[in-house]
Amino acid sequence: MYRTLIAHPELTRRSGGWLYQNTFYPDYLTVGGAGHAIFPEAVKYCRGNGIDVGAGLWPLPGATPVDLWRGAGTNKCVADFEKDSLDYVFSSHCLEHIETWNESLQEWVDRVRLGGTIFLYLPHPDCAIWHPGSPFVGDGHKWIPTPQVIRQALEQMGCVLLRLNEGPDAMCSFFICARKETRNNPASGVTPTHDTSGV
Repeated sequence: MYRTLIAHPELTRRSGGWLYQNTFYPDYLTVGGAGHAIFPEAVKYCRGNGIDVGAGLWPLPGATPVDLWRGAGTNKCVADFEKDSLDYVFSSHCLEHIETWNESLQEWVDRVRLGGTIFLYLPHPDCAIWHPGSPFVGDGHKWIPTPQVIRQALEQMGCVLLRLNEGPDAMCSFFICARKETRNNPASGVTPTHDTSGV
C-alpha cells in the first residue's frame, strides 16, 4: 500500500501522514479500526443483543460481528437475523461502501425491535481521503454520507434521533444514534439531542 501511495502524483509524504488536496491526513486515518474511536460512546446505547455490520477485524465489544469478507463475522449477513429481533445495530465505516445504501439501511432498521437502537459511525464529508476515487479508497467507497442525509433517511424509516455529532472528530468522522419508534413512519413529539461538539 505504501509504495502505491508514495508513487501517487496527488500525494505528498509528510512526517506521520500524507498531504492530499492541501490537507494533512495522519497515518492513523488510513490503517483501519476507526470504530475504536467511537466504541466508548456507542456502548452507552448499544446494549443487549445486537450486531456490528461491517465489523471486519474490529467488532464492537459485545456485538455479533457481521462481515462479508473478513474477521470473526466473515460470511455472516444481516439477512441471517430475523426482523424485529435485535436490540441494536451498530456499524462503523461500512455504509459508504454500499451503492444501494438506502435499501441496506432499511434492512438494518428492519432487524431492530421497536425501541431498539441504530448507531452509525461514518466518514465525514469534508475528509477527502475517503471520497470515492481518492488514492486511499479508490472505488471502494461508493458515495459520500452526510449527517443530514443519514438523519433524514432514518427518520423516514421510523426512527427518532437520540444523538447526532456532525463532527468531524479525531477520526474525521461523524456519528448518529437513533431509536426505532415505528415502521417507516416518523414519530412525533420527541425532542432529540443534537450534539455538534467533538467526541
